[in-house]
Amino acid sequence: MEPNEKKKNINNFAKYSSISFQMLATIGLFAFAGYKIDEYRESKTPIFTAVLSLLGVIISLYQVVKQLNKNSS
Repeated sequence: MEPNEKKKNINNFAKYSSISFQMLATIGLFAFAGYKIDEYRESKTPIFTAVLSLLGVIISLYQVVKQLNKNSS
């Protein structure tokens, strides 16, 4: 394996690892906000947790697609 190819593989690994941590942070932040809203409202069903978690997943997937399209061009 050539040194340039090895460096490219390491850079790709770092780039895609950071994308996964960004997804985790986005989903976690939205889920936590939903949990706190449900806790504040003393809800019996965690509707805000569910809705904001789903919104976090949608936003994080949008961010991933946007970053992958930017990186591939």
